Amino acid sequence: MYDTLWQTITAGEYTLSDIVHKINVFWAQGQLTEDEKNELTDLAQSNATADQEKPELEVTVESLAARVTALEEAVAALQGDTGGSGDSSTYPEWTTWDGVSTNYQYGAIVSHNGKLWISVYSGQNVWEPGAVGTESLWQEYTEDTETED
Repeated sequence: MYDTLWQTITAGEYTLSDIVHKINVFWAQGQLTEDEKNELTDLAQSNATADQEKPELEVTVESLAARVTALEEAVAALQGDTGGSGDSSTYPEWTTWDGVSTNYQYGAIVSHNGKLWISVYSGQNVWEPGAVGTESLWQEYTEDTETED
């Protein structure tokens, strides 16, 4: 089994998480010694490249990067709020959901039709603030607004 795993690793035909799992399984079954397990694991880690990893990892990283950017923008907007004004220009204008953004998560505050709205929906809120039937998804926001946890 050692030779087969070694050939797979040196050929670069693996994803790191998958090959390490297989090494551990074969070790647990007694088909590899502790030294062989450690040697193969070290070899797999040193030969791993980003090109070998699963493509969904890249998508996940891009999605997380977009969420971090959105959070940074939200924090910047909140820090820019001097407090007390309730000025809708401090908050972004609501726009129709584009199908990918994560701008309208729970707690997001937006300006729409001259009012401020806070999302009280636990997921991605894709509905228009103030529209009929969205009373449980958006609340009109003022400084005194308390959201339900």
